[in-house]
Amino acid sequence: MCRTDPATLQRALPTWTNAALFSAPVTEGRPQGRWQSGAAAHGPVAYACRLCTARRTGQQVVAMRYRQGWQRICRRHRRWTLGAGEGHGLEHLDLSGCPEIVAAQRRWPVVVRRAAADGVAPGAVFAVARAVVCQWWELALEWKAERVWPARLHRLAGGDAGERFWWWRSVAREAAIFPEVMALAQALLDPAVADMVWQDSGAESVQRFPPDGQFGQELGRRLGRPWLGAAGAIPDSSALNAWWGALVRRRRSTGQPGDWGQDPWWIKRDDQPASTAAQLRTLAQRTDGTIAWRATVPRPERSWINDRIRDATELLAALDVHDTAPLATATQDLINTLNQTIATLDQAVTAVASAAHTAGIPLDHLATWTHIPAEDLQHDIANHQTDIADQYGHRHSAPHA
Repeated sequence: MCRTDPATLQRALPTWTNAALFSAPVTEGRPQGRWQSGAAAHGPVAYACRLCTARRTGQQVVAMRYRQGWQRICRRHRRWTLGAGEGHGLEHLDLSGCPEIVAAQRRWPVVVRRAAADGVAPGAVFAVARAVVCQWWELALEWKAERVWPARLHRLAGGDAGERFWWWRSVAREAAIFPEVMALAQALLDPAVADMVWQDSGAESVQRFPPDGQFGQELGRRLGRPWLGAAGAIPDSSALNAWWGALVRRRRSTGQPGDWGQDPWWIKRDDQPASTAAQLRTLAQRTDGTIAWRATVPRPERSWINDRIRDATELLAALDVHDTAPLATATQDLINTLNQTIATLDQAVTAVASAAHTAGIPLDHLATWTHIPAEDLQHDIANHQTDIADQYGHRHSAPHA
């Protein structure tokens, strides 16, 4: 239809030779085919390096290429090419201040060789490593010992993310975590690491997986974070739990051979990282206040708040101002009940403020709404999050710049 010869089309369109593109052979001189997204058929679309494009074409034009997550680095010009159509308005990130990101690219051929030896698709290994590290990226806001990622993020932002911290954190995530993704991908393919998982799991005898066992210590060493296991990173990553769980089930010959049973490289939908575009949409909704409460606050937190409100309601329902007991006894009972109700509602107020602050509501706004000084409210929120962590074994990350 376009009068372009097939050889040129094959060079220009990587999906041209995909037999699934056509529904049937050409009949009666009429072409038959179906439209589909190139990104869905061949891979993500990213901007090409403008300097490389100008060098090859002699023109300063915008070009795009199919590029997987491990193909985003232009070594010649030290740039990280960003995904197209993500809504951030940038084409690349400058890697001149982050040589470790460029150096991490040299790990990829090693991953490919080891994956091929194990009969695993390298892209599957990359996807699992990326899912794990993206979960750590979210948890790292609460890791006091984490120093690498904040510094790297500010360098990618041109020196200081400033007031646009959360925006840069979404846009630069893939580049910022790339060295750790490459290191983890290598580790997940290492038979010695798999043996550590087997020993930590109790081998033939089942035991609770130690968060700071051989496996956690080895990952900490390889990722340059010896405190990683002690920080609870191993059990806190559901994607990593799924990987080592499938590995152990395969060795014990338990579970189904496919999907999540014995396939370490299968990723649950809940463990797949949110795209940059989705993160930016959520960030915009939080900024203009249109994001929904239910979509923002995790279910355990909502349940905890609901329980406090229900307890307060039950206490108020139990009040009896017509009590015929002696004056002192009735007064004491009424005051005690009211004090318990007030304390329970105060807990609910703090929990609501904590959830809203985690979702991005500024602390000074919450202080105005709750009539509690900002410093006192921040202290109350910190105590509440500690209580939630002790009760449920996790913390919600409050925003900070």
